Amino acid sequence: MSLQLPLDLETPDRFSRDNFIANTALTTTLAVLMHPDQWLSPHLILMGPKGSGKTHLGHIFADHTGGRFLTATQTHSLDELANTAYVVDDAEDASEEALFHLCNHVQKIGQQLVLLTENQPIAWNVKLPDLSSRLNAMRILSLPEPDEDLLIAILNKLFAQRAISPSPDFIDYIARRMDRSVGAAQKIVTELEHYANGRAFNRALAKSFFDQNGDFFEPETGMPF
Repeated sequence: MSLQLPLDLETPDRFSRDNFIANTALTTTLAVLMHPDQWLSPHLILMGPKGSGKTHLGHIFADHTGGRFLTATQTHSLDELANTAYVVDDAEDASEEALFHLCNHVQKIGQQLVLLTENQPIAWNVKLPDLSSRLNAMRILSLPEPDEDLLIAILNKLFAQRAISPSPDFIDYIARRMDRSVGAAQKIVTELEHYANGRAFNRALAKSFFDQNGDFFEPETGMPF
């Protein structure tokens, strides 16, 4: 099975195409992003839960098109618009005026705008009627919540970067006791590396670690998958 996983790795090129390992849903979305000339509209919304790969895909698109990647905060002080494609992360928190101008700008110059979000535009509570109608007309590509196979591949990648070769039952054990997100994977790999202190990365080590620290779930998750 081919996996293409969004790996937010702690390296300067963590959002590069080379760090994107693949699964079917992400591969399909990546293929759409790599061919903006085939889009029916210059505007696109990429929607998915935290850890699903939105930000990584957005960076890949910006790099591929030579576009600009903006955080929501940056849109509140956006003075000049370049003649290029744009990606806006956490778009629901962006300046409404800036988003509206970006919609018009990319359409005028023949470029594209990709908005990254966890929620449908209808949930953004948009005040500008013109922007609201634009958003509701945009194509939405939905990313699923990361599954167990994806999480396991992320964990294997992170351990491999540290030259650690854990046993398969070690990886399976920790994957069932943590949130399905890159951030959680980074945190647990770092803590396990310190905790091991030269011991083998096997199921016994993992069990000992979780017995001492508990499961790695966010408070709102609170249960294994």
